[in-house]
Amino acid sequence: MKTDTGPTWQKQASAIFSGFFGDWLEARNNPLALPMEIYHGQGPLDCLAPRAAAPGSTLCLSIHGLMELESVWSFPGLAGVSYGSRLAERSGDITPLALRYNSGRPIYRNGQALANLLEELVSAWPVPVERVILIGHSMGGLLIRSACHYGGLKAHGWTERLSDCVYIGSPHDGSWLAKGAMAAADSMRKLPRDYLRVVGEVIDLRSEGICNLSRGDVLAGHDDEPPLLCGTRHYVVCGLLARAESHPLNALFGDALVQESSARGEERKGWSLAGTARFPGIDHIRLAHHAGVADQLEDWLL
Repeated sequence: MKTDTGPTWQKQASAIFSGFFGDWLEARNNPLALPMEIYHGQGPLDCLAPRAAAPGSTLCLSIHGLMELESVWSFPGLAGVSYGSRLAERSGDITPLALRYNSGRPIYRNGQALANLLEELVSAWPVPVERVILIGHSMGGLLIRSACHYGGLKAHGWTERLSDCVYIGSPHDGSWLAKGAMAAADSMRKLPRDYLRVVGEVIDLRSEGICNLSRGDVLAGHDDEPPLLCGTRHYVVCGLLARAESHPLNALFGDALVQESSARGEERKGWSLAGTARFPGIDHIRLAHHAGVADQLEDWLL
């Protein structure tokens, strides 16, 4: 297993640039376009020949969101503590993993890549894999749905071992902020003033990944949205800006980026959730590293 080296600011800059322009960077083979890799501890795994200390029969993969790194899962002031590590500490047979990827690519392309990567990892894991758990924050939850669809189409073995999917602040029906950016760009491009049209075009210079967030797209083209993977438990975690649940901020903005109805996928057809949890006073980013959410995950998954 390699060790991930390099300044933190450089890695974070790559994540931000990838989020905004990831598809453009990838098309030009720019090194700022992050490759998709599965991390264990401080470095990426070779999924064809993975090496892990005391490998467990359960793999728990945490998947970050737009313009994030796997460090978003780290609890502030607690080195090495994340949802995955807490589950591993309490179970003993769980190996915590994290995905790093170019969040500016179309979600369906990342979904296809993740499905293939999981198939490689599960097939080569040093001990037989009995269970797979996927935890996604924001865009990461959409990526889970996409990977489940494409993995199912190819009859991947990992989908048969997938026991639980957790969607944390994921915009299944789209993010109000991404929708607003798209609407603003469309409106300004139609204005008579040249300089205003230019502003609209600049706003519209955003990656396919961001565009997907405006509608919650997880598949290529206009394919019908897939149902949640059968035989797997699906859970939703929602955040709310204000502590008072009836506060108008919660209805308008949800966790700041994702409204509660979108996090629950209320516009999706045929969804059956095994559990939902809402956390008033917890914003979008803090949902990825909060003690209350960790306790809820342990109740659901252990």
